[in-house]
Amino acid sequence: MLKFNSKVKKGQLLPSYPLFVKDPFFSIWSDKDKLNEGDTVFWTGMSKKMYGLVSCDGKVYSFMGLVSKAIKMEQTYVDVTAFDTKYGFTCPDFDLEVTFTSPLNPDDLLLISCPVCYFRYTVKPKKEIKALSVALFAHQELCYDNISYHVRGGRHVLSCGAEAAWFGARKQLVMSQSYDDSSAEWGYYYLTGKKAMCVGAPAFEKFVMGAPLEFTYTNGATTYLAACDEYENVSEKLSGMMTMAFDDTCSIHYFGDWLRGYYFEKTGKNIVEAIEESIVNADKVFAKCDAFDKKLKKMAKPYGEDYLLVLYGGLRQCVAAHKLVMDRKGELLFLSKENHSNGCIGTVDVSYPSIPLFLLFNPALVRAMCEPIFKFARMPVWKYDFAPHDVGTYPYCCGQVYGVKYNSNNPEIDCVDGTIFRKIPTHPDWPYTYPMYYTFPANSDIYRYEYQMPVEECGNMTIMIAAALLADGKTYMAKNNWDLLSQWVEYLVKFGLMPGEQLCTDDFAGHLDKNINLSVKAIVGIEAYAIIAEKLGYSDVAQKYHDIAKDYAKQWKNMAVVDGKTPLVYEGDPETTFSLKYNMAFDVIFGSGLFDEDIREKEVDRYIALSNDYGVPLDSRSTYTKSDWILWATTLTSDIEKRKKLIAPIAHFLRESDTRYPFTDWYYTDSGRIVGGLNKFGRHYGFKNRTVQGGLFIALLADSGKCKKK
Repeated sequence: MLKFNSKVKKGQLLPSYPLFVKDPFFSIWSDKDKLNEGDTVFWTGMSKKMYGLVSCDGKVYSFMGLVSKAIKMEQTYVDVTAFDTKYGFTCPDFDLEVTFTSPLNPDDLLLISCPVCYFRYTVKPKKEIKALSVALFAHQELCYDNISYHVRGGRHVLSCGAEAAWFGARKQLVMSQSYDDSSAEWGYYYLTGKKAMCVGAPAFEKFVMGAPLEFTYTNGATTYLAACDEYENVSEKLSGMMTMAFDDTCSIHYFGDWLRGYYFEKTGKNIVEAIEESIVNADKVFAKCDAFDKKLKKMAKPYGEDYLLVLYGGLRQCVAAHKLVMDRKGELLFLSKENHSNGCIGTVDVSYPSIPLFLLFNPALVRAMCEPIFKFARMPVWKYDFAPHDVGTYPYCCGQVYGVKYNSNNPEIDCVDGTIFRKIPTHPDWPYTYPMYYTFPANSDIYRYEYQMPVEECGNMTIMIAAALLADGKTYMAKNNWDLLSQWVEYLVKFGLMPGEQLCTDDFAGHLDKNINLSVKAIVGIEAYAIIAEKLGYSDVAQKYHDIAKDYAKQWKNMAVVDGKTPLVYEGDPETTFSLKYNMAFDVIFGSGLFDEDIREKEVDRYIALSNDYGVPLDSRSTYTKSDWILWATTLTSDIEKRKKLIAPIAHFLRESDTRYPFTDWYYTDSGRIVGGLNKFGRHYGFKNRTVQGGLFIALLADSGKCKKK
């Protein structure tokens, strides 16, 4: 394991540490540097308490969570790898090492979709211990969102010799909500160990006081899942393993079809069989995780520890903010949740920044992001000649929800073609889902044009398809959707060089007219279409659009570059305004050569000069940045030392930010604070736990040459 000078006394390693992380609804984190100085949380910051305890000859030590009557162990270190978070502890009786493993290898579809995570421990006694128990407890609040429900649970004896305790809300509100800051109010959690049981609070409290763990339940008491490994006469080092799993029972509503997770559909197994398989094959799983980590370290070695830390900080959250399923035809669907932005599912301009990770390790997942967009774009309700923004709100693929018209005269309702629907409720206890917009007829006028991202999404889709095609040579998606790609590229040709006032992916900054960086995306998108045409054998078409892209890039240079500098918008002041030209990245990665090297190098030099303590601002309008776009901007130079100068402040942010949430991509570069305010629960509503951090891998993608034109 690579060390980062990460002894706790020297400061934090990450703002928040992934523990059990698999998908948008199975996501348990620690937002403290010391695992036992605070309770574990959901990715939103909502309390989802789990406790880790060791009973040693009547004394009970805590290593995870706040347990007032237990003895708090001294934490000696915390480290992370690609899929592990490891802690060390000590006390007078023994040393303890615990490892939380979330297997999320993007190159293994069954592994990323099997909803089982691991907990491993090693105890090194300092004296002979007569009776030792290692135990995990999970509080019933895992089973619901903001309202406390009654839960029910039980225990299974598994064929592999372990026991599995389970619980879930008594009233299963399956697929009952599709809003952003929420956890599922359906599904069942499973905790396994040598002994496992569902117990009441009194049994938990007695164990904390040193009594053996017993299956007792007091009616109406708080319910816990408990897993416990017991040992006698311990004088030498011992190790053990437990698992944590979540069966959501139903994962995605896909335009009328109810879909389970890919693992279950592909294997035909149920959750108990998945847990048993995970236990039996644990060593193989760990070997796969270690091999991936070793490969990643080798790839990132030229950049040093800062970049590896940044990659580790984004990897698990990126993969686990998706859900992998397949449609009734067996087509892969890799559906993101736009966490803490608006909760959309399959957002194009969230998929686009994430793709470097998946292009490197499994381009099929990039096509699996695009498939739902193509499907919705062919539905009658989508009447536009540009690409959609999203396909619903997680976990419902109900049709695009971004920019849906609302009745401004009544904030409680929205009105579409005379039909009244509830608007998004502000009260946190009102679960809701959107109407099934995909079923609306062609004459439905439900979208506000001014809230669309036409150039943005057309460029994103053409670039994603071209990049995936170059990465693995598979042409079927481009062939099947040639008509839509051809329609969208014409939109770019017509409106892309000089974009009118509109939103881009950085919509939080508002509408912008003559956006220079958005123009770059359009030009690269046209070139991407030419690449697709060439690979499909349409050489004349390829030459035509390559020539257009080349001509547009020349015009762009003449209009945008003044004395080696570029402003925020055409006709803007290049001395006082600027923006990260991250959209040039795929020109470099494709090897298209549309934008001159000297322009790109001068851009990077300017970014380095403008960098604050925690990174380069996104543009001249604010000190905030997007960490994913900074990494995209590193590709504008081949000078690794310049790249490292852009990366280092992001690693600095991870080590110092007091915003203790999963790696936010949107924060202030001068203060390290997440952008956004506090909601009624005292949690920030700014971006966190988002898939866009797959974009942090783009320097490795550029180095690999994997998507370069042949």
